[in-house]
Amino acid sequence: MGGFNQCRISAAQPPVEIIPIVIVFRFRDSSVVKRLVFLACTGIFWLSGCAGSGSLRSNSNGALESDLKTLTKPVARESELVYLVLAAELAGQRGQYDIALQNYLEAARKSRDPKLAERATQIALYLKDTDKALEAVRLWVERDPKQASAHRIAAMLFLKAGQMDQALAQFRALLALPDADLEDTLIELVKWLDSEVSKEQGLRTMQRLSEEFPKVAELHFAYALLASDKGEQQLALEETQRALALQPDWSRARLLQAQVMSQMGDSEAARRAVQKALKSDPDNARLRLIYSQFLIKAGDNKAAEKELLRILDKEPHNQDARFVHAGVLMEMGQFGRAREEFLKLTDTAKWQSQAFFYLGLIEARRDRLEDSLRWFDKVTAGPLLFDAKVNAITALINLKRLPEARQRLSEVRKAFPQEALRLYLLEAELLSKNKDYEGAFDLLTEALDELPGQTELLYSRALVAEQLGRLDVLESDLRTVLEKNPNDPNALNALGYTLADRNDRLQEAKDYLDRAIELKPDDPAVLDSYGWLQYRLGNYGSALTYLRRAYQSVRDPEIGAHLGEVLWESGKRQEAKRIWKEAIKKNPDQEDIQRIKMRYRDAFK
Repeated sequence: MGGFNQCRISAAQPPVEIIPIVIVFRFRDSSVVKRLVFLACTGIFWLSGCAGSGSLRSNSNGALESDLKTLTKPVARESELVYLVLAAELAGQRGQYDIALQNYLEAARKSRDPKLAERATQIALYLKDTDKALEAVRLWVERDPKQASAHRIAAMLFLKAGQMDQALAQFRALLALPDADLEDTLIELVKWLDSEVSKEQGLRTMQRLSEEFPKVAELHFAYALLASDKGEQQLALEETQRALALQPDWSRARLLQAQVMSQMGDSEAARRAVQKALKSDPDNARLRLIYSQFLIKAGDNKAAEKELLRILDKEPHNQDARFVHAGVLMEMGQFGRAREEFLKLTDTAKWQSQAFFYLGLIEARRDRLEDSLRWFDKVTAGPLLFDAKVNAITALINLKRLPEARQRLSEVRKAFPQEALRLYLLEAELLSKNKDYEGAFDLLTEALDELPGQTELLYSRALVAEQLGRLDVLESDLRTVLEKNPNDPNALNALGYTLADRNDRLQEAKDYLDRAIELKPDDPAVLDSYGWLQYRLGNYGSALTYLRRAYQSVRDPEIGAHLGEVLWESGKRQEAKRIWKEAIKKNPDQEDIQRIKMRYRDAFK
């Protein structure tokens, strides 16, 4: 090892046998690479010479010193760069990015090679070190003034630092470049402004830029894009108009204009904007697809299908158009054709889970519940996963496979805790429909332990408590609801009706129902309750007025039972029989109908 120490090039230089591996891999495109590789290879030559060349060791010390000076003089600066870059790369491999940045930045200062400045910029951005990123990008722009990426990043960093004048200078340089890719550059800028600075600062920046460069359509487009994202729709509309005044046939700007118009509630103007864009770019499938969606929104499914078929005729593999087409066919009730289209999408990754879901929906609408369940169960991911699971449970309920449905409900509640309320209510409804009121009551009590004070759960438990004769719980739950919202018409109606039906706290019932009917004067349920209250108070004429209005609005068996009873007690027995007959035909097992049949036996002889 003594020979190596004696012959080394520099005391600071790292072991040279590592250099060619790391440097060539990292910097094979750099202009400094060739010099670095040359140095590395020279270092290896010197190392082998020191270790094994007798002729070199036989030279006198003076001759050796002279030879080394001659060899190292042209590469001394490059040797330092080799060390800095190698140290940076090794630090990066070890996760010491701050050291890597320090060495790359020092190398960039010493070299004219833009790749070193670019690398330093990238690391500084990764570390979110704005000061060093600014220094590095300044070097990058200086060393490669024709590089659009350098100006783009420099502009954004200057904006972030609040140095508007320097940012504008970078944009001027960018606009002068022939390959600036201005549209995508500015869209990237908008994304950055949207996430990195306040709404006010972002809009102020784009305003300054558009004023500085009023004839650049891309800037007005970018300004409109940011304004739209920030909810400033009128400003966005004005800027799209300025962009289109400069480039009338720019379909991307026309699409943004249509989107803004749609967000402002002017769907017809939005549709016309897309239609206008199509005239200048009739072969643009994306435009035609968007136009078809406007037609769907307007309810013109036939015209939408025509547009979608034009796309599919030219592009049979356009699966986006096929998916929308299948949806249109479903809306039109053409389930057979829709099913064929969705089946074609089951091998397409993008649309597979949605295709499975809608195939399940089609089979459910055809009352093919087993097939429906199989399709829903194929959905294992994607935005419709929760809906597929709930629909599968619904299929199980309709198939009378209730234990399995309840088991799945429990599993889905664990998988989707944010949907627990909806799932508890669904299961409680399932139990109530099967007259398992005890089970529904216990379930809702469990739900309220998990979601205390939840209004919908309290209201649902109150209704179940009524079926169990637990009027104390009903009253307590409804009063809790009214404490939270004194003007809840449903709770006012339910509590008022219960008190009226018990016939012992009629004035209190009237207080609740007076407020309910003031809030919902045309609601059939409230009209029925108020009519029933008037009957309990002995006001038969007023009772008939409210009950007739309720029954004319909704031919509900419960309302029919009430109306028939008041008619009978008012002496209008033939009309009462007719109403009861209608109600029995509609739902012979309804509880009020059963009560009427027991109480007024003579009416049914």
